[in-house]
Amino acid sequence: MRGQRLQHDTAHIASTIQNTLGEVNALEAWRFALGWSRAQTVAQIAGLYLADGLRPPGLSEPMLCRWEHDAAERPGPEYTVMLCRAYGASPEQLGLAPHTNAPFGQAVIRYGQPETTAYSKGSWEGMEPMTTAAGLPAVRESLHLTLLADPQGSVGTAELAEAAVEHYALNYSKHPPQILFDEVRRVRQLLTPVLQAGPGTSYGVDLQRQVGWLSALLGNLAFHLDDLTGARTHLSAAAAWGERTGDVRLAAWA
Repeated sequence: MRGQRLQHDTAHIASTIQNTLGEVNALEAWRFALGWSRAQTVAQIAGLYLADGLRPPGLSEPMLCRWEHDAAERPGPEYTVMLCRAYGASPEQLGLAPHTNAPFGQAVIRYGQPETTAYSKGSWEGMEPMTTAAGLPAVRESLHLTLLADPQGSVGTAELAEAAVEHYALNYSKHPPQILFDEVRRVRQLLTPVLQAGPGTSYGVDLQRQVGWLSALLGNLAFHLDDLTGARTHLSAAAAWGERTGDVRLAAWA
């Protein structure tokens, strides 16, 4: 407030806040300097997406809180650009420069587009990045081929279903929520007929557990898509499968 009365710009106020409060990082300091709550920041970014003709993203206050307080949690390139646009700052000013590959203002906003390139190339800098259009269907197709060979399911089917769940979880933030939701739903549909497998099989319970985790992913994605009733339904199903299969972690997470 004192900085505003003295007509200091936001960068000056943010710098003063950081110098005074050493525990506050640059990202949080800029929000304080603007006088915004986390909810206001989330609303501002949603407004930018709408202005660009895109569906608002799944950004939430807890996500922003983690970015501000956990050094291991940082926004990806797209959210970095949107934060810069909302705050009127550069990635360097927000302390996000190492995670931005494109110059400020030139990054491509891919959210909501059908052909979405994964944001991180990992250590294979010279290789073409995996795309949503190719990578996600390939996982489903592998599971489908396995089921064609053994429609009643098998230990291999359960292991492949677990690998698919792990793939979706580890790459969750690389794909638009709507596209990932549709893909996870298709995989769960593939496994639904196999749930007829008797409880005495060595793989039946494992398949049921993976269906539970797929339901949990659908619940999380539905929440990010602002479908609260759908999220509650999917998460309730996940909790039920967790209890049925004795997966305490799944039940507690859901």
